[in-house]
Amino acid sequence: MGIVSCLILPHGAMTFDGNPNGGSPTTERVKVISESQRRDCNALFAACSKAAELARATSPDVIVLNTPHGMCLSRAVGVYLNARAKGNAEWNGQWTEFEVDIALDTDLSKKLLDHLLSDSVAAEGITAFTVCEMPLRWGEVIPLYFLQDFTKAGVKVVITSNPIDKMIEGLEALSKTTHLGRSMAKFLGGLDQRVLYVISGDLAHTHETNCQIPLYLPDPRWNLPPASDTALPFDLAVENWVKGVTFSAEHTMGPSKSLEEKQVKWDGAVAKEAAQWLTKAIGMKAPARTSCLIYSVTVLHHMLVAEMEKPGTSFTSHFLCRLAPTYHGMIVATFVTEK
Repeated sequence: MGIVSCLILPHGAMTFDGNPNGGSPTTERVKVISESQRRDCNALFAACSKAAELARATSPDVIVLNTPHGMCLSRAVGVYLNARAKGNAEWNGQWTEFEVDIALDTDLSKKLLDHLLSDSVAAEGITAFTVCEMPLRWGEVIPLYFLQDFTKAGVKVVITSNPIDKMIEGLEALSKTTHLGRSMAKFLGGLDQRVLYVISGDLAHTHETNCQIPLYLPDPRWNLPPASDTALPFDLAVENWVKGVTFSAEHTMGPSKSLEEKQVKWDGAVAKEAAQWLTKAIGMKAPARTSCLIYSVTVLHHMLVAEMEKPGTSFTSHFLCRLAPTYHGMIVATFVTEK
């Protein structure tokens, strides 16, 4: 069956502060954030939960998760090869109560690695501590937390990580990820299993914020660039990619947040318009280099295009929300295969 649905999920830990079932640590954190931030967290948590519901309707047999913040290699795609993985969403000493413990599909992971290598993709397998569990943190745990109904029911996971150099140097052009995207589509699209493909990541990390709480602010050691007026246009460009909006070079500003859901049928014509939004986003060098999502999104774009080359195949994109509660933007969206 191949790819049946794709999710874009954020990994900002404050998403959990919108959890209506959160325990006392969450309650204490929520006491110090503003009412506006609390509403944003609620919206993000609800959107991630809905994305999981939409994926459930496609009945996946296996989850393939891509993370920019995990066990990463300098210049190659990493494929986790341990049999199990576990961890929590710890960030700045908080959010440790959100945990996952999952089975990895070792056989499928090895087959994916073999395929990538045979297809001239720079890739390497990663094994941590031999027979112990692969350690996970926020970049994997936060999206997987919303997919626990699947993993607890026995659905196994394949995890890939992005090359570090792509996170540091940024992308020169959309075409730079064409081969990887098409190679991933060739492998996943040819499987008998029903694949849920998930990318973990956030938008620009250079938004203006009036938040003064250190827990929700970047660590000074990261040396992030100062807040930029291109952060919002960057986030909007990625949103417009999801929505397949007709491209406009002048369309640069819009609302600081977007909560109105929208569904769009993605076909070849829509994909061409969408590609121009990604090219525009990549061209905004300052926010693009701070976004841990843009590389993965461009890979997903090429995967979708490759899949739509199959007769009768299209996608329905479902935009759920885009918000920036503090300094970094977050977006939630799904793509469901239509055949």
